[in-house]
Order: sequence, then C-alpha cells, then structure tokens
Amino acid sequence: MTLTAFAPAHITGFFAVRPDPDPVKAGSVGCGLCLETGVTARVTIGTTGTTDTTDTTDITGTLDTADITGSGALIRLNGEQIDLPTVEYVVESLLRAGHSRLIVDLTADVPLGYGFGVSGAAALATALAINADQGQGLTMEQAAAVAHSAEVVNRTGMGDVAGQYTGGLVIRTAAGAPGVGAVKKVPVDAMEVSWVCLGEISTSSVLDDEKTMESINILGQRALKALLKRPGLEYFISLSRDFAFDTGLVSSRAADAIEAVEAAGGLASMAMLGDTVFALGDGSALMEFGQVGSSRIGTTGAHNL
Repeated sequence: MTLTAFAPAHITGFFAVRPDPDPVKAGSVGCGLCLETGVTARVTIGTTGTTDTTDTTDITGTLDTADITGSGALIRLNGEQIDLPTVEYVVESLLRAGHSRLIVDLTADVPLGYGFGVSGAAALATALAINADQGQGLTMEQAAAVAHSAEVVNRTGMGDVAGQYTGGLVIRTAAGAPGVGAVKKVPVDAMEVSWVCLGEISTSSVLDDEKTMESINILGQRALKALLKRPGLEYFISLSRDFAFDTGLVSSRAADAIEAVEAAGGLASMAMLGDTVFALGDGSALMEFGQVGSSRIGTTGAHNL
C-alpha cells in the first residue's frame, strides 16, 4: 500500500514562543507565508512477514536492516537516506501494530535548514499519508497535531505545522497544534515570492539562547499586535523586516540582500529561522547574492493526494 500527501513550504516572518509541558499546547504565535512548492511524502506500508501485494514496490527487497531507523522506517529525502527526527516521531506515533515495514520517500522542492519549514512539512505530509491507511479514526486535524508535536519535541520548529495545515498567509493568534491553537487566514493573491539561500541556521540553537529568545518574544508579540490591527501581505513583510533587524538575527549578507531589494523598490525580509532572504516579485535584485528560487504563494493547506 502506497499513499501520498503534500504539505507546503512555510516562511515565518516573525514569532514569539509559548512554551508548555504538553507539546500539543506548546508552540508560537506570529505570522508566516505558505508557498505552492513544498514537500511530498510517498509512504509505502508493508505488513509484517509479507510483501504488500497492493503495491508494485517490493518492500521486502528494498529494506535493509542497517537502513531502518529506530521507528522502523526507511526515510529518504530527494532519494538520499536521511535521519529526520520529526518523521521518525510521526511514524512511531501513527504506525499500526503489524505494519512494521515502511518506506517514507520525501520530495522537497526547497532545502532543509534554510527557513522553509521542511522538517514540519515532511512530518505533516507523512502524518496525513500514514493516517489515510491506518484506520485509527483520526481526523486530518488530529494527524496534523502529531506532526506539530514532532516539531516541538525535537525543537525543529514551533509553529510551521499550524501554518502549513492552513495555507496562505497565516497569523497564529494562539499557540498550539491544529485544533488546539488559533489562526487567522489573511486573504492574499497567489503572488510570486522569490528567495536566495545564504546559509543555514539551527532552530534549536536559537530557541536555547535565553537572551535572544527574550528579545524575540517581546518583538514578536509587538509585531503580532500590529499586524492584527492591519492585516495584509505588504505590512507583514514590513513587520518581518523590522523583526529581523531588531532581534539581531539578520546576517550582514542578508541585510545587504534586503537593502538591495528595497533600493530597487521592492519588499523583502529574512526567513525565520534560516539565513534566507525572501522578496515579493521576481527577485532580480537578489541575483547578485546567489541562485534565486521562486514560487507563487500557496493558498491551499496540506492535503492527501
């Protein structure tokens, strides 16, 4: 049996963390933007002791004991085997007894570690795919809550899944997983967004820095309050830009890229958390800083295919 699901990439503009001992209730408030591009999970599930004859993939011959993670799954990202804790968490949480042979093939159109929410999208798409087969009676929202918990527990993200589940420009007004937290979806056109990746940032390293997080939480809450008074795409970019500079998270090269876009009359900011600059429009001003990627804004949330 092979099932497929998709979750969009998500660029966070600003945020403030809301911790809680229960990962379903923990998370962040803030705002982020989903893209049409993202992560597709193709999950092949086999039954213990047999080959799944409902799928042409010979899962028995594909799996090697040395390749299997602690969750009992072989996980590949763009064809390369990878240890992805968020996906392992989802597999351990949702895989039904007797279905121990599992392959998760992830196709990501954006890079991992650069502020596109790939770890959350991978977890969410995997959760929706597995849940479609397992017959546990979970709603899509409940399966998404497992993906959110995977991010929080592994400290790879605090709010991407809530945005990715919703799609579009999403303001997270209360922290927590889908069905627990609260979001406001701001109507936006499917405009083009361009970006340039300058370097990676470890989400956990930022979350573990108390001084940095104190500043982030104050400034993130301030930006949230402002956006709720005047929700809109351009104001979101402007507030995100101020957040990046005021928190000191923006690198010197990212600052140069943002200022280059602004000098050309555009709007740009930095993805949280990644050393990536994103801009509305074609991003021609970003070309001097590296390879430019682009996608339209994705107004549809995660879904089964």
